[in-house]
Amino acid sequence: MDVMSDDALGLVLERVDSHISLIRAAAVCRRWRHAIADAGFLRRYRSLHAPTVAGYYHNGARTDDGPVFVPSSPSVVDARHFSLDFLPGGAGPWTVCDSRGSLLLMFRKGTDCTGDHAFRFPNTLVCDPLTRSYTMVPPLADFDSSCYFWANFLIDGDIDIAGGCIGMFNFRVLCMFSRSGVMHVAVFTLSSSWSDKNIGHIEPMLQYPDFLGHSGGSHYMYVDGNILIKLDGSTGDFTSSVLPAIEDWDQRSDCFVAEGRDGKPRICTMFNSTMNMFARLDGGEWALEKSVLLSEATTGLPGYHPSFFSRGQYILAWGTGFVTLYPYFTADWQYSINLETMEAELAKGDMGQMVYCCEVPWPPALHACLDR
Repeated sequence: MDVMSDDALGLVLERVDSHISLIRAAAVCRRWRHAIADAGFLRRYRSLHAPTVAGYYHNGARTDDGPVFVPSSPSVVDARHFSLDFLPGGAGPWTVCDSRGSLLLMFRKGTDCTGDHAFRFPNTLVCDPLTRSYTMVPPLADFDSSCYFWANFLIDGDIDIAGGCIGMFNFRVLCMFSRSGVMHVAVFTLSSSWSDKNIGHIEPMLQYPDFLGHSGGSHYMYVDGNILIKLDGSTGDFTSSVLPAIEDWDQRSDCFVAEGRDGKPRICTMFNSTMNMFARLDGGEWALEKSVLLSEATTGLPGYHPSFFSRGQYILAWGTGFVTLYPYFTADWQYSINLETMEAELAKGDMGQMVYCCEVPWPPALHACLDR
C-alpha cells in the first residue's frame, strides 16, 4: 500500500462496505487513519454508503426497566455500549419517543403527552448512548394553560464538513402544540433555544392530527378529509398528499405507517381481520399494493383458533418490514406479519408499540488516535 498514491488509497477506502469496517480500517496504520479522518473523504464516503444501523430501541411492557436495546447483529454490536443507565435517575424513568442518527429523543414518564399531562410541556432530553452524553431540552417559555402539547420530533441540523447531519452539537427538536385551538410549531436549537416556525400553508389542516408512525426519516400523520401530512426529518418542513378514495379513511381507527424493507413508507389499515397496505407510486399518488386476510395467513400457527378473528385485531408493534398483532380476545397469542411476503409467524417477544432505529455515529471518532 505504500506505493499507492493518496488518491488511489482514497478510492479503495471509499469502497469499504460499512462504517464499522471503516473504523477497523483506520486502526491498520497511521496513513490510513489520516486518510479516513480527512473531512473530504468522510463527506464522500457518507454520500456513497447508507448509515450503519447499530440496533433498535423499544420501550417494551416492563416499563420499570426502561427502554430495551436490540443489536442489529449481536456478533458485531455489544448491547452493553448502548445502555441508558447514564440518564438522570437511570434508564427506568425514561421513554424513547423519537430517534435520528445516533441520537434518541426521550420523555420522562409521568410527564408525557397523555391525559392531563398534555397541558404541560414534558420533561425532555436528547442523548447519544455511545458517548453517554445528554442535553436537557427546556420547556417553551410561553407554554401556558391555553396550550396543548401534541408531539416533539428530532430534526437534522446543518450538515457538517464531514457530511454528518445530526449530532449532540447540532440537533434540532421540533415541537407541535396548539394554543387556544390553533396549531403552532416551534424549533429548539442549542444556539438559539426555541423559535417559532411558520406553517401558514399547512396550519389549517393540522387541527386534530392522528400520528401514524415514521419511515425513511420522516413522520406521518392523518387529518380528516383523506389528507396525509408528512414531516420531513431532514428539513422540518411539512407537505401534504391525498389518500385514495377506495378507503373510508375517516372511519379507520387502526391505521399506521411502517417502513418497508426497501426503506420506503407503507400505509397499513386494519378492518376486522383484513389488512391492506398502500405504497406511494413514482407519480406521488398512493395505491393499494397488497392485502391479506389475517385469519387465513395465521392458519397453522401454534395456538391458532378461528374464534380469534371473530372481532378485530389489536396492533401491538411495528417496525421496518413487520407489524405485530394480537386478537382483541387474548393478548397471549401474538403474531407478526412480514410486510414484504404477507406471511405470518408467532411474535418473538415484547417490543412495545414503536421501534426506534439507532445508527452508528457519524463522523466516526478517529481524531484521538491520529498521532499514533
